[in-house]
Amino acid sequence: MITNNEKPELIPIDSGFSVLYKGKFLYSKRSPQKNILQLISSIVIQSETLVLCVSPVLGYGLKELLEKLPHNSFLLGLEADEELMNLSTSQIDKTILEDTRFLYLRTESINLLLSRLENFIKGKKIRRVVRIDFSGGAALNQAFYSQAFDFISQYISQIWINRLTLIQFGRNYARNFFKNYYSIVKTNSHFGSLIEKSVRKPIIVVGAGPSLDSSIAFIKEDRDRLFVLAVDAALSGLYPEIRPDAVVLLESQYWIQKAFIGIADLGIPIIADLTANPSLLATLNGDKAFFFTDYAAQDSLAGSFFSGLHKKNILPLRLEAMGSVGLSALAVAERLAFGGLPIFHTGLDFSWGCGFSHSKLSYQVKNLFSDLSKIKGLYSGESLFPEKLICEKGKDEASVFTSPNLKNYAELYKKFFAFKENFFDVGQSGLEINSKKINLNEAKKIIDDFYSSYEKSFFVNKNDDKINFIAFDYKNKEKEIKYFLTYEKEKLLKLKNIFTGKLNSSDEEIKELLLSMPYLYLHFPDYNSLSETILDKHFLSRVRIEIEYFLKTHLINENFIG
Repeated sequence: MITNNEKPELIPIDSGFSVLYKGKFLYSKRSPQKNILQLISSIVIQSETLVLCVSPVLGYGLKELLEKLPHNSFLLGLEADEELMNLSTSQIDKTILEDTRFLYLRTESINLLLSRLENFIKGKKIRRVVRIDFSGGAALNQAFYSQAFDFISQYISQIWINRLTLIQFGRNYARNFFKNYYSIVKTNSHFGSLIEKSVRKPIIVVGAGPSLDSSIAFIKEDRDRLFVLAVDAALSGLYPEIRPDAVVLLESQYWIQKAFIGIADLGIPIIADLTANPSLLATLNGDKAFFFTDYAAQDSLAGSFFSGLHKKNILPLRLEAMGSVGLSALAVAERLAFGGLPIFHTGLDFSWGCGFSHSKLSYQVKNLFSDLSKIKGLYSGESLFPEKLICEKGKDEASVFTSPNLKNYAELYKKFFAFKENFFDVGQSGLEINSKKINLNEAKKIIDDFYSSYEKSFFVNKNDDKINFIAFDYKNKEKEIKYFLTYEKEKLLKLKNIFTGKLNSSDEEIKELLLSMPYLYLHFPDYNSLSETILDKHFLSRVRIEIEYFLKTHLINENFIG
């Protein structure tokens, strides 16, 4: 909180008031409203825009901005200075402060800002952010306001990235979601839940980025003293010299099966997203534990659907949806780690290395070499110069190549993991992610200190290669899971019969059924939360096709339910 002994002072002039604060006039001493009114008069606000109103103070221009604001655009007032906020709320017209299109915040916390913004724009479609400095107060906390604008822009961008991902993969996620539940019912002896805080030795999360190559010797040397948690793409490169304690699987598409060719029968435990590829999971013979990332977290309908499953205690450990298997592995490691023990990571580069996008041990690079021939070179144009290639600052000021998607994952790392005291980055290359970078000798010292200082209190046995981190408890949930699957199939059949005229129903009943099955339409490009179009005939005709798709999934797998 900003504290000072000086109070902002209202200075009356011919055309209104200016404000004197910290030796500076926050408005012109001659015509305080002129500049902001001219700016608002000339600016064009597009539809679906969030306007960041920095330090409104006396509110000059807010009324005029609201009047020209498109009906689907909104204002976010932001003030960092408590004294200016007190003055501002006493001077701005209450009709403006109470306008539902305007949110006014006093904060110096980016996390609080994003939390309040999330609630404010929930259910709204925001495509872009525009910043307007309303007074000289913007210069008093310039760094914070610049950071706020960057984070808000990134937040809005992330919403649209999530939306585009849902459009492309939403149907696939939902199908896998149901098929994996059927797999649990079929072979529940191999499925269980993660036991949080069950791992009592340092964890290393192994991604498949180029920096893994420089960390392999370290992992091999300290293998017995580490819990090795590998991402799916890294497994084939690690084995047989390094056998991971568990592998994290996130990918929903079939192509990930290439990462497990020849090694599907190793019996290594798999920690999989509930939307992960079910065909691959069926071929892996190790114990399996599911987690769940809420892939439609921005939608209240999807939220209520998944919350209902959570209340029935059949939804597994819930993690933040981040889209990257490496980030998901870090989140899993954090949940498994006992009492803040060290978590190292390598191979999380979010960038291209010298010639290769992944570690030389990864199946992606092995595929490049296996396709090599006299007439087909090692590099195609796309592998050398991928679409939307960006040059960015890497670790130790080195330049690296990345893409918008990879850069977005790096921003998510900064948001969720960069500030964690027990997270250590031992990868020696990659995009700058504000991680706590240490060299391999420092990592060894941290491990040595851990075992010398905490071995007795943590009951650590470094020679114990069997850590029980999966609880096989789905047998107790089998009845609820079967009921859930049967009930969803019956609802689909009922909706189909209504659409084909075999059942009569009111619009209200149809709407209620549709709202209880958001997976039927969350992936529609034109879907935007609840709208009046949910009973539109064109919308319903597309839902009719989706009913057949999901009904087929249930009918093919229902023989598992006894």
